[in-house]
Amino acid sequence: MTQTTFGGDWTRQKLEILSRYLDAYTTALKNQQFRLIYVDAFAGSGYWNPKSEYAPEDYGDFHEVVKGSASKALDIRDKSFDQLVFIEEDPERSESLKGLSPEHRDIRIINDDANVALPKFCAAMSGRDRAVVFLDPFKTEVSWGTVEIIARTEKIDCWILFPIMAITRMMPVKNEPGHALSAHLDRIFGERRHWRNVYSIPAQLPLFGDEQPRQRESGTEQIADRYRERLESVFKRVAPTRRQLKNSTNTPLFELFFAASNPRGAPKAVGIADHILRYW
Repeated sequence: MTQTTFGGDWTRQKLEILSRYLDAYTTALKNQQFRLIYVDAFAGSGYWNPKSEYAPEDYGDFHEVVKGSASKALDIRDKSFDQLVFIEEDPERSESLKGLSPEHRDIRIINDDANVALPKFCAAMSGRDRAVVFLDPFKTEVSWGTVEIIARTEKIDCWILFPIMAITRMMPVKNEPGHALSAHLDRIFGERRHWRNVYSIPAQLPLFGDEQPRQRESGTEQIADRYRERLESVFKRVAPTRRQLKNSTNTPLFELFFAASNPRGAPKAVGIADHILRYW
């Protein structure tokens, strides 16, 4: 089996948070007449070997093989998911996912770009379907248009791993990003105004009449706050707590957000997720 080789303690954290939520979610809905679906939009191979494909100083250097998010979803037993959808663009990893498929389980493995596959999945949902979608990109693959489509279903709870380190590196402190990076950020945030407002003209007077470049505060908080505001603009509720995942040198790598789209179910879903994010 091909194993995904990245991660560290932060990966264990996100998988444990996800697992605890999936268990609570299926238990809460086990007496309801919904068809429960789990969607892993960047499923990998189902297992991961936490030895970094990124720079080792960023993502850690571990060697044991442990269960990934797809396997964690399969382990839910109190009320199993009625269907599991594993989306993976890489053909080799997609093929490896077939090894996770036990008998008598409704499992779909989709070898495609998540930004293509997820809108199709959302369009095909029936009135009795409810789903948890896990957006766990390798880097910055998730387009804002995909997030909006998920929110509009009013049937999906969504865990979103926001790649804060990668985004921060795309947004210089002393000046605004160039054309190519700006276009990439537009895709991630939806429109330029939703990320560009972290930049402003410095308060100090310019020297010799020169126009000062727009700058932003150093750090990651402003950027993460902007993305949270975007989520709040399309989902019914977003968990007040988000989990910042860091590497062994205490550098922020990701921000883990939770958002719920169903008007009736959102308060309870957010309550469960926020408790896990806050206290686990």
